[in-house]
Amino acid sequence: MRVLFTTWAPGGHLVALVPLARAFLAAGHQVRVAVPGGCAAAVARAGLMPVPAGVLPRALGAPPAAARRARGIWPADWPVRPGVLGPEQHGVLRALGDRQVAIAEAMAQGLVAYARCWQPELVVHDASTYAGTVAAAALGVPAVGQLWGSTALLRLDRERLDGPPLPGYARLMRRYGADPAREPELWLDPCPPSLALPSPERRLPVRFVPYESPYESMYEPRYEAPYEPLYESSHGAQHGARHGTPRGACEGAYDAAGDPPYDPVRQGPGIGPVRICAAWEDAPGPPEAVRTALRAAEARGGEVIRLGSAAEGRPPAGPLHRVLPGCRAVLHQGGGAAVLAAVVAGVPQLIVAPRPEQQLNGARVALTGAGAYTPADLLGGSPRIARAAGAQLARDLFALLEQPSYVVAAHTLREETRSMPGPEAAVKRLTARA
Repeated sequence: MRVLFTTWAPGGHLVALVPLARAFLAAGHQVRVAVPGGCAAAVARAGLMPVPAGVLPRALGAPPAAARRARGIWPADWPVRPGVLGPEQHGVLRALGDRQVAIAEAMAQGLVAYARCWQPELVVHDASTYAGTVAAAALGVPAVGQLWGSTALLRLDRERLDGPPLPGYARLMRRYGADPAREPELWLDPCPPSLALPSPERRLPVRFVPYESPYESMYEPRYEAPYEPLYESSHGAQHGARHGTPRGACEGAYDAAGDPPYDPVRQGPGIGPVRICAAWEDAPGPPEAVRTALRAAEARGGEVIRLGSAAEGRPPAGPLHRVLPGCRAVLHQGGGAAVLAAVVAGVPQLIVAPRPEQQLNGARVALTGAGAYTPADLLGGSPRIARAAGAQLARDLFALLEQPSYVVAAHTLREETRSMPGPEAAVKRLTARA
């Protein structure tokens, strides 16, 4: 069977597709990955065959201005209750949807032309690559959407999330002789059921499989250098010697044997300091309150391993899923790939979420008891507010390390994820449907 995959961006969008594409190849099927020109190298590094699908205008590479200006705390279940959102929030969603439609328009001509030539029997597209549905509809073959770890199926292609297709998307479908109401046959969802919000669309659970290229970490796409299996950490003992130990659980009365009292941040249940992972995707790096919390963890003897822009000039620590197994907690922004990597590792999560989808993921993780969540908007303001917010984040981080309930909930999520069918099972289901 010929299977055409397509996405518009590397990073988390491509990461979600790679395990399934490899499973199709292993089962003896033919696979191609249609992407804009700038993504072809990442596809080839994954061991897959890229084919051209248009060129994206540079302006579409960044989120729209309305999304960049989005502030405030969004309701915890906004994708399934869009009526609770205000005009400004709906404006953000409309701007994001219009951007994805513009990306689909830039890809559609090349994608449909290649599909008509190659004649795939199935099209698999990441959830935000609407050109995949257009191509499948133009050929009359099934389309399958691949989610990337969001706890909800975000229908940005619809007006106000649950209305009719956006006008630009409807025009694009009609241009290729397709019904604008045409939907993907199925959505592949790597999110464990306990985290996922319900939706009327048909979803097939598929276990999350971390993707690792031998040349780069797809979780940290900003690094262009070849991947080296190293990590750079800040050892708490050295940091504590410079800054002193704060008053609290690390000092006080000694026990009857003359040993210092047990501190789960300094010692943990095993030998050596507790490791905490800090992964931050945004280029400017984490806000000062986050840095304050990490410094507090180091001052108590913890070992902080920094990834992405949280590395602050250090070499890349390697793929997140390789670093997490030795950690007792992870602090990150709430991106879908990071959430699922922590779930697979069974590590409690502290999510500091700037954007609406990240806030959604953080709220769902907190609801399961496997972590804590703070909207990033609560951390800004004056230096005094930032210091207070940093102190609160540090308390939240210490709670993840000290309260067994977080570990129990994280392990429960891990077992739930392990019980989900893998990509090989999805290949069988999709082959039968096609």
